Amino acid sequence: MNKDERQKGFTLLELMVTISVAAIILSFGVPGFMSFIANNRAVTDTNDLVTALNLARSEATRRGSAVTVCSSTNGTTCNGDGDWSTGWIVLSSGDELLRSWPERSELGVITATVDEFRFQARGSVAGVAPQFDIELPNCSGDQERVVTVNGAGRVAVARVNCS
Repeated sequence: MNKDERQKGFTLLELMVTISVAAIILSFGVPGFMSFIANNRAVTDTNDLVTALNLARSEATRRGSAVTVCSSTNGTTCNGDGDWSTGWIVLSSGDELLRSWPERSELGVITATVDEFRFQARGSVAGVAPQFDIELPNCSGDQERVVTVNGAGRVAVARVNCS
């Protein structure tokens, strides 16, 4: 067998070393990637909630009448159980459904200080201003989000340490 006829490829030893190095790299990378995915889920659901709140406030000022935001299990009526993980809806003063958001099954828990609340015609909040806590399963570090609405109707988001 001359030099040009030699078989080309990897030896078993080279293959085992490559697999070992890949396994070591993956063992360090996967936990960080899982945390990255969890953070992205929290950000997505926080943004959806903030979108709902901003939509309700802008519709209240545009229509010149109150607009309600509430938790909902079926996407059409308020359920009043305080579990916002089941989804939420925005209703006009005539109970017209303006928009609904579905259940957040992959996310942990979204709780609020109120079951429902209203933005008045000038954009302020009628009654108690709500606060929402968005907590992921296996939450660690500052992955929890707190969404607050002040009396004037302004929405703010903060990252806090998991409780």
